[in-house]
Amino acid sequence: MTDADGVYDLKKTSVSRNVLFSFLGWVLPLCFTFVLTPFIIRGLGSESFGLYLLIMGVVGYLASLNFNVGRAITKYVSAFQVNRQTEQISEVLSTTLGLYLLIGIVTAGGMLLLSNWLVVDALKIAPALQPVAELSLTWAAAGLLFTLLSQVFGAIPPALQRFDLYGIITIISGIASVAGSALIVWLGLDVAALTAWVALVSFFTSVAFIVVTHRLLPGVRLTGRVQKPLLVGLLKFSGAVTAYQIFGNLLVLFERGWLTRSLGAAAVTYYVVPMTIAIYIHSFITSLTLVIFPMVSEAGAHRDTFRLRKIYTRAYKYVSVLAVFPVITLVVNGHQFLSNWMGEDFASKAVGVLEVQAIAFGLLALLIVAWQVADGLGFPSRNAILSLIWLAIVVPVGIWLTPRLNILGLAWARLLAMGSVPVYIIYIERRVFGHWLASFWARTGVSLLFGGGLAAIVQVFLLNQMQVGWLWLSAEIGFSGVVYLSTLWAIGYLDEDERKRIRESVVRAAVSVISIMRRSFEPGHSGK
Repeated sequence: MTDADGVYDLKKTSVSRNVLFSFLGWVLPLCFTFVLTPFIIRGLGSESFGLYLLIMGVVGYLASLNFNVGRAITKYVSAFQVNRQTEQISEVLSTTLGLYLLIGIVTAGGMLLLSNWLVVDALKIAPALQPVAELSLTWAAAGLLFTLLSQVFGAIPPALQRFDLYGIITIISGIASVAGSALIVWLGLDVAALTAWVALVSFFTSVAFIVVTHRLLPGVRLTGRVQKPLLVGLLKFSGAVTAYQIFGNLLVLFERGWLTRSLGAAAVTYYVVPMTIAIYIHSFITSLTLVIFPMVSEAGAHRDTFRLRKIYTRAYKYVSVLAVFPVITLVVNGHQFLSNWMGEDFASKAVGVLEVQAIAFGLLALLIVAWQVADGLGFPSRNAILSLIWLAIVVPVGIWLTPRLNILGLAWARLLAMGSVPVYIIYIERRVFGHWLASFWARTGVSLLFGGGLAAIVQVFLLNQMQVGWLWLSAEIGFSGVVYLSTLWAIGYLDEDERKRIRESVVRAAVSVISIMRRSFEPGHSGK
């Protein structure tokens, strides 16, 4: 709903609805990806699918060269709309759109000009795959431009607390991308057709965000002018965040490029697919902890160290519980999981990577709270330095270990880099609170060691007793999960206030879901 000035009114939004759609925007495309990925890999073959992953890695890295202005857009638009500053919102959108169009044209043009060099010399793709690789890069260049446009206008719904609209578009585009890819493989088409489809989905996604932006901010008009002072402010705000995104994407690009050069495109498939499963640990926890950033920013602005510490320790209690159990599950059941999902041959080649990467990304998930605190309190440069350290470790160690351990060597290199996570957490605590919260981590660690140890024992026992198949595997994981959570509850892992909050949150979430479902089935419901 907008007021007379054409500015969106945040008071009409629902927090529970936003949280629900934010989570659904992550989990529903993930479900389709999980179901359809085996079919896509078998249809394309490991080598062609590895080529597709490599090209998407190149696009992902180039898309990160955007100064991360999307986060700055959210910040500025949120502030300006509260004060009904429509003209300033117009200037923000016009300035960032001009910047992103410039970045998109330069990077997409560079991809087209350098496509032959990338395929033949840089990545040393097999001659039989070189023509389709060059054509795929052409389509990927177009998709890159549309992706950048989506980042500009996709920042508006979160700025106006409309995660429901953002989630709906994310759900549709994610499902369309995966389902369309499966259809293309079923039709017998190649990697070039896949990248063309992804580019088309990116186009319609950007159009959807533009339409939503116009509906939410009808009074805002693009001026076509780039405000230099505003541009400088946007870049200052986003500089360090951009740096750590670039370093992270460079790491991904190095892994895929190095494996292609040294072991062939098929090795990328056996490395990236199990790593993607491990990444879900991190992305799941991230989707549930987005609220930490604004809470930390507010507490930091008021210099409320007591509240900041409470936010920090409580968040880490929840995050630690969520991170430990998936790691245990993937380490114990990794082979059976991959065998059920991708087949025995794939599992035998990739299970080691899954186990090592599960631990690596479990550690990375534990870093989320400290990372958000660093961003929220205004020193994201520390996060950028940490990302650079990871890159500096993985590249030489990975190059050294790959000839000795194959794809598993690169996985061990990443795990070695994640060994810096506990050190960084201690650094953040000393920087923010003046000392390391050793007693907190001692209590938390002992509780998780006890609960996680029992869960691991249950999983190992049941894994040796059960039949193969998804039903038995799900039952084993579900039962061990109950043991894990019940143990933590029984030994007093959460205090009484935290238990009360969890009970209240569960009730509110259930009521919210029931309310949304009821309204959805009411006659004449328009979804507005």
